[in-house]
Amino acid sequence: MYLLIDTLQDVEISSRSPQLSISVDLDCENDNGDSNVKLLQANITKLVKEKDLDSIQNFGGIRRIVEALGTDLKRGIPNLEQDLCSQRMASTVFLAPAPTQGFFKFLLKTCNNWIIFLQFVYAMLLLSFRIVMESPVGWHEGIITILFIIMFVLIHSFREFWLERSQKMSRKKKPLGMQQMQVDAIRGGCLRKVFISDVLWGDIVCLKMGSLVPADGLLISGEFLELDDGLDCVIDDKNPFLFYGPKVINGKGHMLVTSVGTNTVLGELLNLQVTNGILDKTPLPAQLDKLNTGTQIAGLLLSIQNLVVLFFRFELQKKSFHFNLPDLKGKPIASKEIMDESKKIVLKPNGKISTLTASLFTSLLGVTEGIPFVIALAIGYWNKKVLSGKAIAQEPLACLTMSSVTTICIDITGWLTLNPMAVDVNWSTTRKEIEAWQNAGVNIILISDDTVSVLEDIARKCGLLPDADRLILEGVDFRNYTNEDRMDKVDKIVLIGSSSSSDMHLLVQCLKKKGHIVAMVGVKTNVIPALKEANVGITISTCSSEMVRESSDIIIMDSNLSFLVSIFRCGRCIYDNIRKYMQLELTMNIAGLLITSITTMFCGYSPITAIQFFWAYFVVTLLGGLGLLTEPPIEKLMEKPPLEQTGQLITMDIWRNVVIQALYQVVVSVACQFIGEIVISISKEVSKTMVFNIFVLCQVCNLINARQVGKKNVFGHFHRNPLFLLAVGVILILQMAFIEIAHILVDDARLSWIQWFVCLLIGMASWGILN
Repeated sequence: MYLLIDTLQDVEISSRSPQLSISVDLDCENDNGDSNVKLLQANITKLVKEKDLDSIQNFGGIRRIVEALGTDLKRGIPNLEQDLCSQRMASTVFLAPAPTQGFFKFLLKTCNNWIIFLQFVYAMLLLSFRIVMESPVGWHEGIITILFIIMFVLIHSFREFWLERSQKMSRKKKPLGMQQMQVDAIRGGCLRKVFISDVLWGDIVCLKMGSLVPADGLLISGEFLELDDGLDCVIDDKNPFLFYGPKVINGKGHMLVTSVGTNTVLGELLNLQVTNGILDKTPLPAQLDKLNTGTQIAGLLLSIQNLVVLFFRFELQKKSFHFNLPDLKGKPIASKEIMDESKKIVLKPNGKISTLTASLFTSLLGVTEGIPFVIALAIGYWNKKVLSGKAIAQEPLACLTMSSVTTICIDITGWLTLNPMAVDVNWSTTRKEIEAWQNAGVNIILISDDTVSVLEDIARKCGLLPDADRLILEGVDFRNYTNEDRMDKVDKIVLIGSSSSSDMHLLVQCLKKKGHIVAMVGVKTNVIPALKEANVGITISTCSSEMVRESSDIIIMDSNLSFLVSIFRCGRCIYDNIRKYMQLELTMNIAGLLITSITTMFCGYSPITAIQFFWAYFVVTLLGGLGLLTEPPIEKLMEKPPLEQTGQLITMDIWRNVVIQALYQVVVSVACQFIGEIVISISKEVSKTMVFNIFVLCQVCNLINARQVGKKNVFGHFHRNPLFLLAVGVILILQMAFIEIAHILVDDARLSWIQWFVCLLIGMASWGILN
């Protein structure tokens, strides 16, 4: 067998690489000796990266390289700890990840919020004054309020903890973790176990089946090595180049390390990615953050308005009832006096709780953040339902992000894996899949180290060509464009041939800068930077390396292109359902805050108590939200254009429905509050209960409205989602039970069957006002 170890000539470098000159005096003792050796090592590293076998042979073969790297073929590098420590500084590829935060950290972060603090202050005041004014039996409202606040805090904290935990657990074996794996290295003539992060220049590493290639280098002995890095990755005397990342799946041999850490091919690209900054958020979290911010501002403005109104009402009541507040300035203040005066301010003259605290609390209720928890549950449900057994989503939001993808870049090796070129390829089926992507507004770009002619043939077979408006490029042309030309033409590319790993990474970067949401499909180790740079990285389980799988967001198990379309359809379904849920949530927030504000301004109190608001929000958003978020997909979803990163989550149709529904709920609730006692001859207490019941039943009916946004038949495809029907039925049963229990515990009014029918009829009337 012919190996590099047999090439011993000491000649000048091949003329094929005139840009390099690596022939230097290794024995020089002048001041430039160290710098010459470092330059020599850098040039050797470059030859390996460029796979320039002729130049390596002409340089003198493996023995000359071993000499330049300061090692020995039989004994390896000297095992001197002080020398090894000085070299380890450059042997780390990845930055250390942030430590996983425990649940308690998230709990403290949630509690460190002035809104939550104000709610707890209110609850404690409510508890204290109830006990003082109504004896110990008045504790129930304050305790229940505290329990509800604790529940919301725990739900929010658990959601944050769950999202981070999901990401950490799904990727607990990141490339960084691989550096804590061990390999066998010869040092000082002995075989030693060495952490991958401690592998150094000049190390002789023993590779066998299951070993991870720990660095870049050359195969110096052994018949061959077969790697899990793509479909045809065999290392032998004709192709002795090894690169960091893949695992050995067959064969054994010895490897000479020529570069480690950030000096490896993979390390340089990943270091470039870190330099360019952290990946952008997927569109949904950013849009939800924006929407929540707007909701908080609206809630706070209404809170301020209510406080101003209540202040003037208090001033008027003080003059009418002559509170005769004493002047405490300059006097020793006893705790009893402070309590007495506080009671006069917080309580109304009739001894009941003032609307000041109730209004403040119900207004602040609108700015608590509970939306993402239900959405997170629904995303988990869809991931498990759609991907089970066919794919793995290592990033919880990956399938959802697929709904917004505007461009899919495919390393042709991955494409051939999805559609094996041997004999079962059905190009008519492939064309249909391509048409499905194009109808959905998704652009497809083929990129590979294969020649342009090979890619053109595949592009024609799958229907991407001919297309006069699309560009066909070589990798060298793409990378040599000016930044302006590259950004101008990146949207028009259909394929890039003879591409390097850096070309793939650059393509994804340019598309993202242009505003695209990018998915990258690849299986080789050199595509890892592009996978990590993309909004969604996708790989194929059957032919990708372990490091590639751990660097991807979605791993497809069965190599089926049509399933990738299913993931896309599922993502759009989730996104569409989230929009429906947001219509329900916004309507409930706006209607609840307006009802509270209007009744507080004109009546001095809100007919819906804080506990009732809590109940309505909890039951409707949790059960009703899950019912909406589990609506199955429809085929027309693939005909809609993808949502742009700067696009609006809430469309004009949704805002129209929200405004109309909210105004309707406000009008009927306020009307019942002001004229209900006269028109239908009911007591004040019954009127309050009816207003609360109307509010809840309107949300239940709005659940049905939200299913079919912009459509007249809101009952279409009702049978497709049994969970939705179950959610509506459970909400109605729980609401009936709540009113009966409230009558028993706190003496709220009980409603007759006729009054229940009137409330339900008012809620059902909302079905007609949108059509």
